[in-house]
Amino acid sequence: MKIRINYVFLLFFLFITTIKSQSMQFGLRLEPGFLITEENKSTEISFSPFSVYLSAAYIPIDWLNIEVRPGYFAAGEEYSGLEFGAFCKFIIPNTKFQIIAGFNNHNNTGTGHNGGGSIEKNILYKGIGIGFNKDSKLYIDLMYYWTNDKEFAYTGYPISYKKMNGILKIGIGFAWNIL
Repeated sequence: MKIRINYVFLLFFLFITTIKSQSMQFGLRLEPGFLITEENKSTEISFSPFSVYLSAAYIPIDWLNIEVRPGYFAAGEEYSGLEFGAFCKFIIPNTKFQIIAGFNNHNNTGTGHNGGGSIEKNILYKGIGIGFNKDSKLYIDLMYYWTNDKEFAYTGYPISYKKMNGILKIGIGFAWNIL
């Protein structure tokens, strides 16, 4: 069975190399974000400008871009940590626009003290958005992320939990072709 999977994998890459538009990109991204949180049935929107990611993209065909993004998102003591995302960008034909869908895993750093703190855990987000390629090196996108695992911090006595209802990120990326 393992040999069969290896042959399929090898044939897939041999087939893909015959496609003219195949390329790879490497780049840097900044993703300031708006966090939509809830505590005690009160919603708050806060802004965090501190995030940076590396970006590696494989473009097997003209209309598809598969991208991974390791990085760090810092939104204060309660919500900060390493992130790793995997995304598919579907390029709209004859335009510079794209539809983006994917997953982002946030590894929340745990900090605790008497008044509260963050919960140390991984939070998996689903994301969807739109993007615009200004040229081959610069692109901008707008992504909305949501999760079912909402609790990320706690406060006070009795303990109440802060919940992440969503994140809206504005991505600004710079990429260079390496293949």
